[in-house]
Amino acid sequence: MSPWRKALLSLAAVLTLVLVAPATPAVAAVGSYGVSPSGGTVYRTNTVYSSSFANSPIAVPAGSTITGVSWQFNLSSYPSNLTRQLCNLQRCETLWTFGGNSGTSTYFNGDPASNSWYFRFTLVFGSGSSVINPPVYAYTHNVAVTYQY
Repeated sequence: MSPWRKALLSLAAVLTLVLVAPATPAVAAVGSYGVSPSGGTVYRTNTVYSSSFANSPIAVPAGSTITGVSWQFNLSSYPSNLTRQLCNLQRCETLWTFGGNSGTSTYFNGDPASNSWYFRFTLVFGSGSSVINPPVYAYTHNVAVTYQY
C-alpha cells in the first residue's frame, strides 16, 4: 500500500471517530454568596412585617441562576401561629420549620442569582389587628445562595 493511501485511510479513521464520538456536555461554573437581612420585628397580629433587603454581591456574573438556598432566621420567640417567609424579588416561600429556624430550599432554583433577599413575618390570630406584648423581636438573619453560570 502506498504511503499516500495509508495517510488517507488514517485521516478517514480519525474523522470517523470525531464524527461519531459522543459530545461532552459543557460544565457550568458554580459560585456562592451569603447575605444577612435584619429586622422584621412583629408588633401586631395579622400584619406583615419585613426585614431589610439584602442585595447579592455585585460580583455575581450576569445570567447566573440559583441552584440552592440555605436560610436561617433569629427571633426572640417562635409562636406556632407565626408565618415565616423567605422572599426574593420574584416570589416568596413559606418556611415550614416545625420548631426550627433554619433549612434549605430548592424553591428559588432557576431564579436570577443577582437578587435581593428578605424575610416576612406575620402573627396570624383571629380577625383584625391587635398589639402583641411582648413583640416578637427579629434580629439578623442569613441567606446562603449557590448558583451556576
